[in-house]
Amino acid sequence: MAESKLTDKALRALKPSDKEQVMGDGGGLWIRLLPVSKGGAINFYYRFQHQGKEHRFNCGTYPETTLAEARKKRNAARDEVKSGISPLDKQANDRSSAAAAVALSKSEKTVNELFNDWERVYLITHQKDKGAFTKAAYELDVGPVIGALRARDVRLAHIIQVIDRILDRQARRKANLVLSLMRQMFRHGLGRGMVDTDPTLGISKKQAGGKETPVDRNLSETEIQQLHRLLPTSGMPLRFQAGLWLILATGARVGELLHAQWQHVDEDAGLWVIPAENSKNDREHIIHLSTFAMQQIKLIGLLKSGTYLFPGQKPDQPVSDKALSKAVRDRIRATPLKKRTPNAGALLLPRGEWTPHDLRRTMATRMGDLGVQPHVIERCLNHIQQGIVGVYQRQEYLSERRSAFDLWGARLTALTGDTEPLGEGQHGIV
Repeated sequence: MAESKLTDKALRALKPSDKEQVMGDGGGLWIRLLPVSKGGAINFYYRFQHQGKEHRFNCGTYPETTLAEARKKRNAARDEVKSGISPLDKQANDRSSAAAAVALSKSEKTVNELFNDWERVYLITHQKDKGAFTKAAYELDVGPVIGALRARDVRLAHIIQVIDRILDRQARRKANLVLSLMRQMFRHGLGRGMVDTDPTLGISKKQAGGKETPVDRNLSETEIQQLHRLLPTSGMPLRFQAGLWLILATGARVGELLHAQWQHVDEDAGLWVIPAENSKNDREHIIHLSTFAMQQIKLIGLLKSGTYLFPGQKPDQPVSDKALSKAVRDRIRATPLKKRTPNAGALLLPRGEWTPHDLRRTMATRMGDLGVQPHVIERCLNHIQQGIVGVYQRQEYLSERRSAFDLWGARLTALTGDTEPLGEGQHGIV
């Protein structure tokens, strides 16, 4: 059948009438000249047979689609028919694929959006601080480097870029922590269909901050005596000084101490109840307050100014969880920081640096030296037994714990020579 019967000149000369007009160009390409009532448009279409039925494939509208362009579309559609493919089916599939691609593009999340989803779904509901610590680490070390990238596009090289930036400031432990946080975040993304792979799989702590060894710093009895001599001249607020002795006497965690309220302390019974919401393991913990510990409670009571033993700027809110650790750290570092205490090095002990948490470890170690049984020490620390022992042995050992706290308190009294609380007036800069 002859092809290319029509010309552009002929198309331009066409005039619509009251009825639709049909003309053939050959090779299956036809035009429809719509009636005046429908606008008189000229439409191209390819007429073909597929699976025993006649079909029509739209090839465009003139003059937006030229005659030459319509013939190219007809040729492509005709080749598909020769291959056993219906151009109509292919067109529908192409549209579906395009729509899916658009939908996928709209659903793509950046790393920042992935973190926000992880925070909303997991961190806020499963972490005691509602994910505040994790968010701070992310915003400092991850977001500025890869936050704007599409989560699906993140590769191992990007992870290494984050880690190297941390290593450049010699923060090796922080590098391991951030690697662990990124791994958790991307595994969350896998479970939510936001990423296809975990880009952190190719790197371990060995290639990041290096293998970590358990911290075993604890103060010797000589260091406890040295600390007793150094604290009064360190410029540390009296309340914080007493707080350090309380941690050493009770083995409480720093956060548990700083969130303690006066309603949790029964001075008459000599008990401090740490509620589940303040405890790291979500388990209420009862601490017997030895005579030494009660001396520190009474000293803090002299400074009482609100609901909390350690109030923040507002009496109805606790001081920052980092306040005590910063106060100690500022007095251990070699050079003072601007606008912080000038008493750098005031609390540095001969055996090296220490932290408030090391006092908790010190209590456990020195209790052992005094002959307190390991299982009693574990309960004094509010540790939960693991494995089958933890399932079947849930004794509280309250009597044994009382004896252990009293024994340790008596030893602290002997080491510090204190029979009365520390002198008043020893206030200073945090």
